[in-house]
Amino acid sequence: MTPTTIGDLPRTAHAAPKITIYGPAECPNCDKAKNLFDRQQPTVQYTKVDIEQGDENHRHITEVLGYAQAPVIVVELASGRTVHWGGHRPDMLTALVRLCTKGIVPEDRKVAS
Repeated sequence: MTPTTIGDLPRTAHAAPKITIYGPAECPNCDKAKNLFDRQQPTVQYTKVDIEQGDENHRHITEVLGYAQAPVIVVELASGRTVHWGGHRPDMLTALVRLCTKGIVPEDRKVAS
């Protein structure tokens, strides 16, 4: 798997991305991501999915996406592209918050990918 970098997230978009945080119910790094996003409410919206060893969501992030470290953050962009990463990544979280708080532009304005 190629490592995800901040260059994988666009700087602007026409619509806010769908953000999903996957991790166990007790997950300090999940809490760090949620706290960062919560400070930006209502601009940054996300869904937290609790996983347990062997459940369908756990199999998805380990077998399909290839991650072994929580949280796994999946960002579905309006363009149809999906960006995801595993573990606590302050660089990616900051880039995602920047996109959600400063990078959403109306449909009638030009957007740089």
